[in-house]
Amino acid sequence: MHVGCQPRHAGCISVGRNLTPADRTLMAATAKLPDYAASLTQYHRAFGRELRRAVRAVPLPAGARVLDVPCGDGFYAAALARRLYPFGKVVAADLSDAYLDLAREEVGRWGRLAAVEFVPADAYRLPFPADEFHVVWCARSLISLDRPVDALREMRRVVKPGGVVAVLEDDEYHRVMVNWPVGLELDLQRAVAEATRERYGSRAGLSPARRVRRWLLEAGLRPGRRMTFSADRPAPFDGPTRAYLELHLKETREFVAPHLPADRLAEFDRAIDPAGEGSVFRRPDAEVTCLTTLFLGAK
Repeated sequence: MHVGCQPRHAGCISVGRNLTPADRTLMAATAKLPDYAASLTQYHRAFGRELRRAVRAVPLPAGARVLDVPCGDGFYAAALARRLYPFGKVVAADLSDAYLDLAREEVGRWGRLAAVEFVPADAYRLPFPADEFHVVWCARSLISLDRPVDALREMRRVVKPGGVVAVLEDDEYHRVMVNWPVGLELDLQRAVAEATRERYGSRAGLSPARRVRRWLLEAGLRPGRRMTFSADRPAPFDGPTRAYLELHLKETREFVAPHLPADRLAEFDRAIDPAGEGSVFRRPDAEVTCLTTLFLGAK
C-alpha cells in the first residue's frame, strides 16, 4: 500500500498552517537548497522518534569521531551528537553551503550535544585522512549520488579499521504506505513504476535500499546487520504527520498524474483532498506506515 515518490519537486512548508521560525529559515534558503528540502525537513519532524531509534542502533564507542555525509539539514548530526554527549565529536559535511547553514541552525536547537564541526565536502573527495572516523553515517543520500559505490569507497577510506559505514535508506515502493482501496493501490504502484522509469531510466531508480548490500560489497565493505524501522501513525494524525503527508501527497500527484487513468486520478484526488469527507485526512480508520532500513558495513 504505497504512496508517493522520493521528493523531487519544490514544495511549500507547513501546508495550510502558520509558519514557525524553523519554517522561515528553510524558506529563506529554499532558492539555494535542493528541491526536496521541504519534504526532507517535514519527514524528520513527522518520524523523528523512529529515526532517532535508527541512530541509537549504530555501534558508537565512547568518545567516537563520527562523520555525517551528506549531512543535509543537520537532523542526524544533532541526533548523533546527542548520543555521544558529553564526549566524542560529529563532523557534519555537505557540498551545499545552504545545507550547512541550515544544519548549524538545527544543531543549535538541540541543547546539550557533543562537539559538532561543519565542513564543506564533496562525498567523492572527502577532505579527511584515511582511518579518521569510528563511524561514517549516510542517510537517504545515495539516490542523489550519481556514483554511490565511489562515494561508499571514499567513506570506507576515512573509517578506521573495524569501524562501520552506516547507511539509512528506503525503498520507494514500500516507504510510505496508506490503507488505500486495493484497486487504487495497484494503479498507484504501476504509475510510480512508469514515472520512475521515465524520469530515472529504471523502475528501480527510486529504490536504493534494494541495492545497498551490493553497493557495500562493491565498495569493499563487509555487510553486517540490516534493521528496518517502522513508524506507524493512525488517524487522527498529529500535526507533523499531517503536514508531511499533505506535502508528500501533493508531490506524489504531480509525479504520477500523467500515468494514472482519468478515473483513478479523480479517485486519488478525492482520497488526498484535506477537506474531502472520504480523504485520508478525514477517515477515522486511516493509517500511515513509514519504513526505513539501516545497513551496517564494516571495514
